Amino acid sequence: MLLKLLKGLFLVTIMSTSLSDIAFSQQIDSLALNINSLANDSTIAEDTIKTEKSTEVVLEDPVNYSAADSTPFDLEKQKLYLFNDAKVSYQDIELSAYYIEFNMETNELFAKGTCDSLGHKTGLPYFKQGEEEFRADTLWYNFKSKKGFIKGLKTEQEGGYLHSEITKRSADATICIKDGKYTTCDLDHPHYYIDLTKAKVIPDDKIVSGPAYLVIADVPTPIGIPFGFFPNQKKYTSGVLIPEYGEETNRGFFLRNGGYYFALSDYFDLSLRGDIYSRGTWGARMHTNYKKRYKFNGSFDIKFFDNVVGEKGLPNYSKSKDFSVAWVHRQDAKAHPGSSFSADVNLSSSSYDKNQTYSSTNYLNNTKSSSVSYSKSWGSDFNFSANLRHSQNNINKSVSLTLPSLNFNMNRQYPFRRKNVIGDLRWYEKIEISYKSKLENQINTGDSIIFTSQALDYLRNGFQQDIPLSANFKFFKFFTFTPSMKYTGRAYTKYFVKRWDDEYAVNDSTYGAVVVDTINKFKYVNDFSPSISLAVAPTVYGMYQLRSEKVKAIRHVMTPSVRFNYKAGTGKDDSDIWRPMPLGSDSVDMDNTYSIFTGSLYGSPISKNESGSVNLSIGNNLEMKVKSKKDTIDGYKKIKLIESLSFSSSYNIFKEENNWSNITMSGRTTLFKKMKITFGGSFDPYALDSAGLRTNNFEINENYRLGRLTSANFSTGFSFKPPKPDKSEDEESVIGDYNEYYVDFNVPWTLRVDYTFKYSKPKFESVITQTLRFSGDVKLTPNWKIGFSSGYDIQKNDFTYTSIDIYRDLHCWEARFTWIPFGYHQSYNFQINVKSSILKDLKWAKRKSWYDNF
Repeated sequence: MLLKLLKGLFLVTIMSTSLSDIAFSQQIDSLALNINSLANDSTIAEDTIKTEKSTEVVLEDPVNYSAADSTPFDLEKQKLYLFNDAKVSYQDIELSAYYIEFNMETNELFAKGTCDSLGHKTGLPYFKQGEEEFRADTLWYNFKSKKGFIKGLKTEQEGGYLHSEITKRSADATICIKDGKYTTCDLDHPHYYIDLTKAKVIPDDKIVSGPAYLVIADVPTPIGIPFGFFPNQKKYTSGVLIPEYGEETNRGFFLRNGGYYFALSDYFDLSLRGDIYSRGTWGARMHTNYKKRYKFNGSFDIKFFDNVVGEKGLPNYSKSKDFSVAWVHRQDAKAHPGSSFSADVNLSSSSYDKNQTYSSTNYLNNTKSSSVSYSKSWGSDFNFSANLRHSQNNINKSVSLTLPSLNFNMNRQYPFRRKNVIGDLRWYEKIEISYKSKLENQINTGDSIIFTSQALDYLRNGFQQDIPLSANFKFFKFFTFTPSMKYTGRAYTKYFVKRWDDEYAVNDSTYGAVVVDTINKFKYVNDFSPSISLAVAPTVYGMYQLRSEKVKAIRHVMTPSVRFNYKAGTGKDDSDIWRPMPLGSDSVDMDNTYSIFTGSLYGSPISKNESGSVNLSIGNNLEMKVKSKKDTIDGYKKIKLIESLSFSSSYNIFKEENNWSNITMSGRTTLFKKMKITFGGSFDPYALDSAGLRTNNFEINENYRLGRLTSANFSTGFSFKPPKPDKSEDEESVIGDYNEYYVDFNVPWTLRVDYTFKYSKPKFESVITQTLRFSGDVKLTPNWKIGFSSGYDIQKNDFTYTSIDIYRDLHCWEARFTWIPFGYHQSYNFQINVKSSILKDLKWAKRKSWYDNF
């Protein structure tokens, strides 16, 4: 840590070299002044002056200097004096002070400040070169011996501040410091600092420090080190990562996040960390970052934990294993135009977030997904993509893997269209063709066997290609007629054959059952499917004028749609695909058939039955035009009462019964520009019998209603925060007179509330789920802030995951208290630490782990 504390000392090396340049510059300017002042002195020959000047160092650029009062030159002592707001600049070097003195005879430069009438220091020497800068009380430098001496140094380096009472620079650029202070507090009198009694910096080699200790509020603490020895090199350095220590009730004493950091190269690094607990729990982590400018960048993480909770033999003893794999990769857009590669992997065991994470977001998220993708395009016509996908559900512990999915597509083409179209398109120029193909391998199983050979038993794969040929013809403005022909080819690596087994045994019991045999054999099947579609989609406007000063009119926009779809079937069974169901001793259904590809990745091809449907939908939008105080041109503004309200259903013309599908409803709107509302529902037009089975009788005939509500949902959410009012001049005057009694009630705050309602009643019993989530924060003072996040399960009559955060800004420090008052993750954590990331290890934490709850 001290290595970072002493980084600011390197600036002195740069300072010393720069001061020599200034000294040279002043000598040249002093000589020029000497020549001007002595031009009329007959005892000094002109060539003598030229000879003396020619022996000096020639600078590349002119030196500029100025002073607010005067710039006298003492010829006898060979000194130049700059008084009051003295400034010297050369190239990117700037030096300013109240007083600057340069001795040409001894080659010494001196700068200092002064005190004002109140005794405050002002005009202190300020040095800047590029991004490096510092202030000091006084400064001496000899450009010939290259030795320097500074008193009262203060400089900023990478977010930290170095104070030094005495700083010396040797001829070999070694820096010596006495009574130094390092802090991240930007005040002249810092709230805290690390006191360096003495230190020595050898540039590009090492730093040696004497005793150093922590001082807080001018009170020395027992936290310190007797000495320090640190490498001081510009290249990346490998080193030990110091662990944190503590204790948990169930897992015992621990050392966490300790390990080693490897600075492998300028392009990537590696850190290995580990955790160990006194009662057997251990964990290992690997993290690497990599980056190549203008090419790519990313990071990779692997974590594994062997969890042991409690004492062996006791009721609370348990043992489990958790793992997590994360990979993020991004390619620069300019690296390979026309192709891209990216990765976003987030894979873990189902119990990882429950056992290992301290993040509420990860804990409350029950699903995870990953994607690794590559894409390549050839112009705007052809493109190829390869994807590896993963998704998992931590509740049912299911995992779905796609390894891989390969896609090659040709975008829509018009083979009969002219290159230069003049006038209307001919009917055959509207014919379009495209091509799509995909090859996939999928595994759907549980996370306990995903990395075992048993997962291959759940492997499904196949290949499918589609060539659709279609055309769109519009007539009578609202009608669209679309004939199409689609070729589909499917490749299968296995199929399924059903047979009857009279001696099928389960748990030592024998009975007859249908058994499915898997036949591993390649099959390719062609499928031609002609279809037609006829759609009508007009837009109807309705306007209702009101005789009101505030409301001018209400407009209703309605978009009904009717679409007819028909797809021809083969009219016969393909005996190689459709086979009769195996018959048992009591089976009488002789016409029942099945497809040998049922359960395959792409399903069963070639339907023998024709299909057709009529899809009905209607959309609605309702707006109101009201008087506006801000609009001075028209005087009115539009307000959306209902942004969207739609109903839809369909009728299957070839189905023997229950031809109508459920009637679905969905809508959304926004109230007061704050509250967003979405709602929806599903209505079954058919009635149920006493056993809860769907009949062919309509609800309107049985129960005198259009449909039976089977599901509904409603959700709303809103957020509030107060505006920032401007104080009037009178109020400012009152506050100024009675400031110590004034309390500002215009406290910044935010509030977010979300409510969700779900209703389900497929038969006679209904299930209602209601959840309420709320979060917010309030800033009591500029330095105090309280935040909260919670929810309420109305059915269970209990609060859900709740957390309370209290934050205190302490200028260069900060304090945070996080409390989860109940639930599985019941815990608290208090921490006070330095804000700056440079001293991120300077902290004190007190916590109760949620692992102690079980």
